[in-house]
Amino acid sequence: MQSAHRWFLCLLLPLAVYASDVGKDWGIERTSRIDPVTGIRVWTMTANKGVAHTLYIHFPNFTRDSRYLLFTSDRSGSNQIYRVDPASGHVVQLTDVPGIGTIQLAPDPVNPRRIYYMRNDDVIALDVEDFSERKVGTIPPPHMGGYNQPTVSGDGKWISVGRQIAAKTWEVGVMNTATGEYKSLAQPGFHIGHVQISPTEPVVFFVWETGGYAPQRSWLVNLDGTNIRPFYQRTKREDWFTPLKEWVTHEAWIQGTGEMTMINDRVGLMIVNTNGTSRLVREGSYWHAQARPDGKYAVMDDFDGRLWLTDTTTGSTRVLATGLRKHGAPHLHPSFDWAGRYVVFNQTDQYQAVGLIDLNDLRPMPWR
Repeated sequence: MQSAHRWFLCLLLPLAVYASDVGKDWGIERTSRIDPVTGIRVWTMTANKGVAHTLYIHFPNFTRDSRYLLFTSDRSGSNQIYRVDPASGHVVQLTDVPGIGTIQLAPDPVNPRRIYYMRNDDVIALDVEDFSERKVGTIPPPHMGGYNQPTVSGDGKWISVGRQIAAKTWEVGVMNTATGEYKSLAQPGFHIGHVQISPTEPVVFFVWETGGYAPQRSWLVNLDGTNIRPFYQRTKREDWFTPLKEWVTHEAWIQGTGEMTMINDRVGLMIVNTNGTSRLVREGSYWHAQARPDGKYAVMDDFDGRLWLTDTTTGSTRVLATGLRKHGAPHLHPSFDWAGRYVVFNQTDQYQAVGLIDLNDLRPMPWR
C-alpha cells in the first residue's frame, strides 16, 4: 500500500509543479487619494505585491474597448501580464510564462479581446476573456538580446519587430498577424529603438538610439521595405529644431490622426506630420507625452513627478496631479485609454505601482 501511495503522489507532483496561474483572480487592490494641489482623485490600481509597470507610450495601455487596463508585474516571481478593470479595480492574471525576464506586449487596435505578446522568439495572440492563445509565428534567427516593445498596425494586420541581429546591426521587421509571415524592412547601421507602425499609413517609425543627441534621430520605412528616410529632413543646419544637433524624442503616434507627439528637449511639446511639417503646442520642460486618440488633448509628465493635461489646439495646460514620482524612480510614461476617459501612468511615490486618473472626475480649475 505504501508503494502504491508513493506512486500516486508521483503522478500528482508534475501537476503541482506545472500548475498555471492563468486566470487567477487577484481581487480588488485599488486605493485612492485626493491630490493636495489639484483636488483630483488619484487611483493606485495595484497593491504593493512586487513591481508593476504600465507599457510605453506607443499606444493606449488598454484593450481596444477600454474595458481593461493592461500592465505587467513580477508579483508571482516572474514578469507576467495582468488586466485590471478601471471601474471596479478587479485584477486578473493573463499569462504564466516561465523563464521570461521582460515580457513585451501590445493591444490589438481592432479586436477588443486580443493582445499580442512576445514569448521568447514567438509572437502569441492572447484572448483576454477566455485566456486562449494562438501562436502567430516565430521570428527567425539570428538575434542578440531581447526585442523592442511591439506595436500593431491600425488595420490589425501587421505587428512590429525591433531587434539586434549582430554586434553592430539592428533590424526593423514586421510579422503578418494572420499568416505569421516575417519581413525584414530595414537594417540601418545604427542602434534602433521606439519601433512603431503608423496607425493610419503603411509606414514604420524608428529612431537612431544614442541615449542623447543624434545627427538624425527620427526615421521612416515603408511597410514593403522601400524608401528608408528621415521622418523630417532639414536641408540647412540652422533649420534644425535644436541648434547643431537634434534631440526631439519620446515619440508616439496619435492613433486617430496619423500625426506624432514628440518632446523637443527643454523646449516643449510638438506635433509632427509625416510630410515634415510640425508645430510647437506648448512650451515647457516636459518629459513624455501622449495624445488622446482624437488628438485634441495630450497628457504630459515632467521631471518633478507632475502630470499635465494640454489642449493641443490652444496650448492651454492644467496640472492633474503632483508628487507621483520619487527621485531616480522609473518615468511616469502617461497615456490615455482609447476613449480618452482615463489617464494611466507609473506611480512611485510610495512603491512601484500603476496609477490612474478618471478625467470624468475633473474639478473646475484654471487653464494657463
